[in-house]
Amino acid sequence: MKILTLITKKSVKEIIREKKFLRFYTTEFFNSGEMIEIIDGNKKSPAIILKSESIQDLKEKIRGGDLEIKKLKFSKTGDYALGKIIDIFPISEIKKFLKDPLSAQQSKNEHIRKFFPKKRKHLPKSTTDKTKGSSSSVADILKNRVSGRPKTYHNEMQEIVDIVRNYFGEKAVYGQGSFSYYIGFFKNMPLKEVHRIFGEVKQTKKSIFDKKKLFWYKVGKYIKEKGSK
Repeated sequence: MKILTLITKKSVKEIIREKKFLRFYTTEFFNSGEMIEIIDGNKKSPAIILKSESIQDLKEKIRGGDLEIKKLKFSKTGDYALGKIIDIFPISEIKKFLKDPLSAQQSKNEHIRKFFPKKRKHLPKSTTDKTKGSSSSVADILKNRVSGRPKTYHNEMQEIVDIVRNYFGEKAVYGQGSFSYYIGFFKNMPLKEVHRIFGEVKQTKKSIFDKKKLFWYKVGKYIKEKGSK
């Protein structure tokens, strides 16, 4: 069982309130930065996953009633029904847009532009922590409540490599499965193709081991076909 911390199109507009970071439980596996379609209230809504945690890691907080967790409901109709991935974004990019929503309108990605509101008046710059009487920025809240101690990436390629390796459980420091091993392949293809292939593979019903084999088959096939043109 997984506990997902996410934001919806509606909750982004209520960013100064506690409930902006919604938590849901599900048996499905998702990674940070993925956009899916859920039922928020009685309506379909895109949602971006900020963090995925094991229910075991939050057992004490759940028992203590410190967390409000609902069952994750997927849309049952349409192109993105039943948890199909709409898109995948670097989590650092999402944090940037939460800090400055208007900057999302400069993105080339249509899903991002539609997800974040266009008017600043719905998104005050800071929020007050009533328990401490202090003011915290959205970036600080994300850092403390969602991401823990965030990793730093020099570019988007490094971030997607980290996401894919974590998903497949790669631990190698050198050689096959290492960080540099992935970089060596990904630099030969557009990152949007890496996202696309990774998203397709994740939707299959195969084991993680078989998904990894399928992923590398698709990557190799793409590079080979691109090189033959």
